[in-house]
Amino acid sequence: MSIKWGYSLNAWDHEENSVRHDRNERTFKTISAAGFTGVELIAGSGRWCPLGRPGNIKFIYGDADDFDRYLKKTVAIDQLITWDYDPGAMAAEEDTLGRDPSDPAQHSGIVEAAEKYIAFLAAVGSKFLVVRPMLSWWKANPVTDGKIKTAADCWNKVGKMASAYGLKILLRVDWMCAANSIAAIDLLMSETDPATVGLCANTGELAMVGIDPIALYQKYQDRVGLFQFKDIRVADTLEEYKRPFAEDIKKNGGERKIDRWFWEMGRFEQPGLVDFPGLMKAIKDGGYDGWIVVEGEQSPDPAASVLYNSWYVQNVLGI
Repeated sequence: MSIKWGYSLNAWDHEENSVRHDRNERTFKTISAAGFTGVELIAGSGRWCPLGRPGNIKFIYGDADDFDRYLKKTVAIDQLITWDYDPGAMAAEEDTLGRDPSDPAQHSGIVEAAEKYIAFLAAVGSKFLVVRPMLSWWKANPVTDGKIKTAADCWNKVGKMASAYGLKILLRVDWMCAANSIAAIDLLMSETDPATVGLCANTGELAMVGIDPIALYQKYQDRVGLFQFKDIRVADTLEEYKRPFAEDIKKNGGERKIDRWFWEMGRFEQPGLVDFPGLMKAIKDGGYDGWIVVEGEQSPDPAASVLYNSWYVQNVLGI
């Protein structure tokens, strides 16, 4: 078994740290120096997000082969693992404020938009695209089985398209997502084709709504194609994700004024709510041999977070 470790760029603020080419390079080199061999990019829109779209990358770095060579030779990163893609996000290039997977009329637009990412990923040897399966809970409310099944149908269509490129779609459920319950995940899994649609398990996002990442992996071991590791210290026990404009609580801390929701692994002497050693044991026992992407979301110092996480991977998780 050979687990590979990557790092997400979701800790780096687009406007301050990702617009300039030299800052992107510094970010990649920091990740590489800390021992991570792959990167996960965050899909985005506009000139302030130059790594958020294949077209933006092509404008700055060249085609997919050029970018692959840049990662390998200039910054010593072996693999662009994936993009984390949310079809509900605004995309100026597509003249949309976001698309809803639970609306059948918007499926063709989602398939078309996702294909741009999938074609680029296929060209650099990636195996999957990570996607957010539904809009935020407050936007989708009321969340019904019918809406979840319609969203599953959307991802079956995207998965079928992706399979022609040799890629798979991985559904990544987050804290705010309308599919943020075991019942919803079960329905998504039962309504999607295992051959083309799998699951991405984000530890912190799942724990935030009381889902045990270990139990989820053991239940869907054959469908988990990627892990995203980050920790939390408090969960959303007030279900603030249901409130209008719930995303704002990530910045303002919500009713309890939480200063920071997501943390590095092993940052404090007292463990967080995610049992990473237990999860690693389950991963080893299950024979998983794919990528684990570590995240430093909400870090005030992304470079320091990379080092915190790297130390934990090397000295506690023992990989």
